Amino acid sequence: MTRQKLLKILPPLLGVLVLGGVIVGLHGALKKIGVGDVIAALGNTPRAHIIHAVLLLGLSMALMSAYDLPGISFARRVEDFPRLGLLRVGLASFCAYSLSHVLGAPALSAAAIRFRLYAQWGVPASGIGRIVAISGTSFTAGLITLFGVMLALDPAAAPLGGDTAPLLLRGLGVALLGLSAFYVFGATRWESVNLFGKRLALPGTRTASSQILLAVSDIATSGAILYSVLPPCDLSYPHLLGLYLAAFVSGLFSGIPGGVGVFDSVLLLGLSDYLSPADALGTILLFRVMYFLTPATLGGLCYVGHEFWVHARGAGKDK
Repeated sequence: MTRQKLLKILPPLLGVLVLGGVIVGLHGALKKIGVGDVIAALGNTPRAHIIHAVLLLGLSMALMSAYDLPGISFARRVEDFPRLGLLRVGLASFCAYSLSHVLGAPALSAAAIRFRLYAQWGVPASGIGRIVAISGTSFTAGLITLFGVMLALDPAAAPLGGDTAPLLLRGLGVALLGLSAFYVFGATRWESVNLFGKRLALPGTRTASSQILLAVSDIATSGAILYSVLPPCDLSYPHLLGLYLAAFVSGLFSGIPGGVGVFDSVLLLGLSDYLSPADALGTILLFRVMYFLTPATLGGLCYVGHEFWVHARGAGKDK
């Protein structure tokens, strides 16, 4: 099979695979959560906290929709392709980000969704690769930066054990911030680098900085959603953010869709010093419904609707 035929067949095939994965992933996630459990968790949470969390969720979904903007900017600087409107970029970014939570293997599933959508809009494979690379590294860059700030300013908030020397934690935080600074400096100083015999273009100051800013805002906002649905307790936002980051990274590395089981266990263990098991489980359940399932359901509906629209438009042209 020639490369041209493969590139022609691959996007529709990816569309079918992603569509099937969305249905299976959402079904599996929803099966683990009972309606009665959600209602009970809502009933135990003050209305003002719910409203606050919903507002933060709206901000979080807006950030999800903006995740691909640095990658688009970088790809357009390197090569020419049709200009994409904010609606298309937002659709691809939001679907890739939200659905990767339920599909599992976020790096692969998000890349598959982006390839499927951007290929339809005339973006060449090399351009899609650059978008995927920038969008995929944004979360890591933001995570390193946020951990660095937390450790440097408030080592006690880190979920690394109370016996760890604060000076050592501050040093680690400064080192992590140094990594982020080196990334921005490198993107400013050099246009490209040689890696394993291949020449890779670097994004530049504006793109690298916007990557970190978007990711830090996204992670901090999702942590704030969790903090909003907490029952009254002595846990501060920085301490909760540290627990949340540890739980999220653990779930991410587990490879399980949504980090189900791993994320919950780590977070439950961290919250056990501040909340009863029942309150902690209710909080985690409510957060899962709000941050994971609500965006994933909306992303799934958007993706399925777009696929039906593309199919209907293609069928109309064939007549």
